[in-house]
Amino acid sequence: MFIVLVLLVAGTGLLLMGYDKLHTAVPTCFGKPMSPGDVCHARPVEVTEGMPKPQDSTYAEQLDSLTSGGWTAIGIGAVVLALAVVLAAAFTTSAIQERRDP
Repeated sequence: MFIVLVLLVAGTGLLLMGYDKLHTAVPTCFGKPMSPGDVCHARPVEVTEGMPKPQDSTYAEQLDSLTSGGWTAIGIGAVVLALAVVLAAAFTTSAIQERRDP
């Protein structure tokens, strides 16, 4: 039953984190807050085979990246909570059957 509590806490935490990210996140460029119209210029780095080339990104692109992370956290949190509910139902059903069948 401990696993159900862990899943409930983790799922709730993910939901809250995702909600917070959707409503309070501010796009940043190397730690500095951005505002609409800003462009974050990529720093030149040595690109090896298989690595993507760094690209400049706009305020809108940075914000989209943040909000997609928020939605991802909400989706995973919902799945974890659903798993907790299913496990709790299974544990409860098993406990009821054990009490009926001595």
